[in-house]
Amino acid sequence: MDRREALKKIGLSFGILIGAPTAVSVLQGCGRGNTGFSNPHFFNQPEAEVITKIVDIILPPTKDTPGASDVGVPQFIDQYLEEVVPLDERARTKEYLNNFIEQIQRETGKQKVSEFTKSDIEPFVAKSLNKSQAEEDAIYEQIDNYVQAKQNGDDPELIEEVAAFALLTNLRSMAIWSYKTSQKIGEKVLAYDPVPGRQQGCVNLQDETGGKAWSL
Repeated sequence: MDRREALKKIGLSFGILIGAPTAVSVLQGCGRGNTGFSNPHFFNQPEAEVITKIVDIILPPTKDTPGASDVGVPQFIDQYLEEVVPLDERARTKEYLNNFIEQIQRETGKQKVSEFTKSDIEPFVAKSLNKSQAEEDAIYEQIDNYVQAKQNGDDPELIEEVAAFALLTNLRSMAIWSYKTSQKIGEKVLAYDPVPGRQQGCVNLQDETGGKAWSL
């Protein structure tokens, strides 16, 4: 199986679209900041709350850095899915999210999504994002088989492990990208030069920036 092709088919390829003009406009225009996540565009309100908890588990606040929701990552993901991602990938994202929510409801006994806590969600995130290479390869194979069956007009069963992996892998990639391109992280956490002008190759990053990556 060609993994790149499988990623494209299931929608684990949002990052491929980052150069699109619409994506750039989302980066520039999305409200970034800890203003709460009200009136989402792609997600409904309960789904938006789940997404916020997931990205804060993936990128929690620390003593020195803000968490994902502190810099508007959930709002960015919501707007990016609504304005940039193709319709078929949006539909798959909703399918994976609904399946993921159903797993949590069954395991916790909580039927109201608004009652989910980060402690309810965290075990699912940890399990999905801590796979061995062999386990990931097996899931990618299942992903490819599932999408192929869908394209052939069949109605295959969506395996819960596959749905969770697909959803959370996507969200992790998008969250990290969004986090690193936010103004607060770019100016306050990463190495930042507001007026870059010189190019130096083969420099020691530790000496140049204290070991920090450059802000984009």
